[in-house]
Amino acid sequence: MAASSNESQGLKIAVAVFVTLTVILAVTSYFLYSSYARSEGLLASEADKANKARQDADTALSNLDDIRKAVGTRATEYEPAKAEIAAHLKKVDERLAGVVNSVNAAAARAQAAGARGTELEEAVQKARLAVESFRKEPNKNYISGLDRMVELMENLALVDAELAAHQDALKMNLESATSVAQQKIDVQAKSAEEAKADLESEHSKHEQERQILLTKVDQLTTDLDQARTEIANLTTQLRQVKDEDATRIAQLTGIIREIRDQAERKENILDRPDGKITYVDFGSNTVHVNITRSQGARPQMKMTIFDADAPGIPTERPKGNIVLTQVGDQYSVARIERTASPIEPMRIGDIVYSPTWSPNEPMKFALLGKIDVNRDGRDDRDDLKRMIESAGGIVEYDLPPPNSGKESGKLSALISWYVTDDPKERPPLRDAFESKSDSSVAEEALFQQRYGEMVKEARLLGIRPMGLGRLLAYLGYDMTVPIVGQPEGVNAPALRRLTEPKPKTEDQKAQEAAERDLDKAP
Repeated sequence: MAASSNESQGLKIAVAVFVTLTVILAVTSYFLYSSYARSEGLLASEADKANKARQDADTALSNLDDIRKAVGTRATEYEPAKAEIAAHLKKVDERLAGVVNSVNAAAARAQAAGARGTELEEAVQKARLAVESFRKEPNKNYISGLDRMVELMENLALVDAELAAHQDALKMNLESATSVAQQKIDVQAKSAEEAKADLESEHSKHEQERQILLTKVDQLTTDLDQARTEIANLTTQLRQVKDEDATRIAQLTGIIREIRDQAERKENILDRPDGKITYVDFGSNTVHVNITRSQGARPQMKMTIFDADAPGIPTERPKGNIVLTQVGDQYSVARIERTASPIEPMRIGDIVYSPTWSPNEPMKFALLGKIDVNRDGRDDRDDLKRMIESAGGIVEYDLPPPNSGKESGKLSALISWYVTDDPKERPPLRDAFESKSDSSVAEEALFQQRYGEMVKEARLLGIRPMGLGRLLAYLGYDMTVPIVGQPEGVNAPALRRLTEPKPKTEDQKAQEAAERDLDKAP
């Protein structure tokens, strides 16, 4: 009983479990079926979407391939195609730059050839603007690029049309000019033919004249040979005559030198007088001399006066100096410039002498070495030249020391005196400093050599020596007398400042006022 009850209890439990499992299975099957049905619906929906997406992708690829074919890219992928398009646009920019340059060059050639008007320039400017707008467009695409290209082609067509029009005009002008030039060429060709005929005629004529000239040349050659022979004979004779003249001149120079040496050895007879005093006026300080204009005298000539009983002239003690003021045909008037001694005045009959002038012939001088007139240690040869020329003489030859000028003139037997300045006889009153260098020492040595050669040559030519001090005494030079000349410039304001009275001080003004008050007082 107990066993049967346990079996029924187990059976119940088993039935209950079975029922529960059946319910659970049924519920589970329901839910599983429901989920499957929903999943199958979603799968069908996604399959439709996938098919549509695949169709859209195929359409997009087909469209992309069409666009790629329309654009002209070789790459099938996006990035390579994009890079290819960018590279091609860069090449397009470069080629457009070349197009602009070509257009500018064509326009320049047309203008140089004579193209005028504003149409060509406007068309060229439009082409430039089209290129610039294409190159600088920020959002460049296929359609905008085609628009700019079409615009550029239109402008280039305008440029070509303008160039063609100008080319036609130039061609017509060129044809007209060619026609005119051809006419001129024909005229020139005809003239050339005529000139050629004339040239041939002249050539034939000249050939005949050439034959005549050749005959004359042969004759002249024969005459020239004879003349050369005569010239050679005459040259030999001339050389002989020159040698004879040189020998005769040397002999005469020796005679002149001997005569001058004999004259120098005679202390009482050194030179001849140039004139005499014929009238003396101490009131006007003037004298009359028997020197006239016909003898070559002229005003401002300085002369030396010697006593009428002088044993010889020029002596070492002249009586004074005069300066000619008026030169006439019968006599001349002179101003007494200096009198050596008041107890030995100038008298009628006194001798008039000039060391630089003789009647009808001026004295010629040669200056050798340094000439220090005022004994300041510096060369004053220009001053001595002016004094000699003012007295009627001529400086024929000049040999200055280094840094004082260049050698000029030539020694000859016609020179009467050569003047030297011996520093032992006339030492400078002060020492003049001169810098010594190797070059200056060498120049001084060369000068001393040249100086000795010129003194020797002067003595060989018979030229008499004269010391500078002696010549200055005859010229009436006095170191203490200022040389009157013409000023080169005057500072008038400075002269007025120097000559105007000094300003008076307050004390001086007060003193003068007090003195005036005292004068006014009764």
